[in-house]
Amino acid sequence: MYKKYILGLLTVCLSSCSVLEEEPHSFIPAEEFYKTQADAMAAVTAAYTASKANGDTNRNFNILGDITTDDLTPLANNNDRVQLNSYTHTSQNVIVRESWQNFFLGITRCNIVVERVPSIAMDEALRSRLVAEAKFLRGFYYFHLVRLFGKVPLVLQETKLPTEVTFPKREEPEVIYQQIIKDFQDAETGLPDKYTKNEDRGRVTSGMAKGYLALVYLTRQEWSLAAAKAKETMEGPYGYGLWDTYKEVFDVKNEFGKEAMFDAQFVSGPGGQGSNLIAFWAQENNSIAGRGFGSFKPTDGIYNSFASYDKRKTEFFVKGTDNKWYCNKWVDSDATTANQSDNNFPHMRFAEVLLNFAEASNEDVGPNDDAYGAVNAIRIRSGLPELENLTKEQFRDSVLLERRRELCFEGHRWYDLVRTGRLVSTIQAIGNTNIKEYHQVFPVPQLELDLNTNLLPQNDLYN
Repeated sequence: MYKKYILGLLTVCLSSCSVLEEEPHSFIPAEEFYKTQADAMAAVTAAYTASKANGDTNRNFNILGDITTDDLTPLANNNDRVQLNSYTHTSQNVIVRESWQNFFLGITRCNIVVERVPSIAMDEALRSRLVAEAKFLRGFYYFHLVRLFGKVPLVLQETKLPTEVTFPKREEPEVIYQQIIKDFQDAETGLPDKYTKNEDRGRVTSGMAKGYLALVYLTRQEWSLAAAKAKETMEGPYGYGLWDTYKEVFDVKNEFGKEAMFDAQFVSGPGGQGSNLIAFWAQENNSIAGRGFGSFKPTDGIYNSFASYDKRKTEFFVKGTDNKWYCNKWVDSDATTANQSDNNFPHMRFAEVLLNFAEASNEDVGPNDDAYGAVNAIRIRSGLPELENLTKEQFRDSVLLERRRELCFEGHRWYDLVRTGRLVSTIQAIGNTNIKEYHQVFPVPQLELDLNTNLLPQNDLYN
């Protein structure tokens, strides 16, 4: 039904001509590779990579999710980031193009797993699990794409040969969402509740799939479905819970702990698999991790949104020698050089599931004891008084504010403002008059349009 596709991969090849000019010394044809259980495991590992490689050290998740909002401003040394912050970006923006390519590269790898692994002679239970992992990841990548770009191509088959390359059109968001839901539902039933082997820590589970299903339903304003799926995540046999303190939440010693759900994983050491995320958040020329970049600066607005007695205020922020505030969420005292930090990047924490449930339950039936209990669990940990006696509208505003504070700098703010219809008014309120209604999606990268004219027309008004 859906055309085979190499979108994004073509761009990667075209932009890597220096590599292609080299005579290959070692090459394993695809038909000779996907034969063993080890091959299947390697293919799934490759499918995970795009969840941690969206820009250097995952930075594009923060750029698109935070710099485009009232929470973060960029250092003025990168024009692509400045454009996104000021809403003057175009289809030529490198960060937008990188993200499109990265997610489609991840989808390509997922499709390989879904198509090839079922035919490998191997442990049957493991084979089914690996396919379910790939479906979760495909849903994750498409969930980002549909929210960022609206209409995107739906690619569900592997392109095996250059002669199979085709150039599909973009599908309507509703079609993309139905596939996302199907992938997460397949993952929900095909994945284990938890893993027993240490080497499997961080792999996706049934609970993660439920958590993302809840967020998809929340985004689509299917309130009762969102509340029910979030509650299954909260009450299921997954072992999720809140740490008592925020120091425990972000301590590298507690990675894969009870609050972690889906993380981009980084491992310090000489293998080059560490993160350099803390350098982007540290003050410029600070000695942290070798040298701070000062790339991402919290706004006064996000800092002042915290009450003086909110425990997150002292845990999340640190003042630089320039008397400005910097993010202090990701700290690894052992990281003394670039790309040596052990910090994972949280795509979803259990705290978000609680907030998703509280929001959906309130929208479904109004303020209720369960909704209060979910949001108040986070407020109590923060040292804030419990919410009570609110109207539906007051509860809605309170939960969105709590999301802003609890999940700050984790790449969620832009998505929250868009899905609640508050992006334009919020950005205009901080003095940015460039933003318009059409900025609620990003432009299809120009290079992709040049490669495939079937992607036309461009998203409205980006021409």
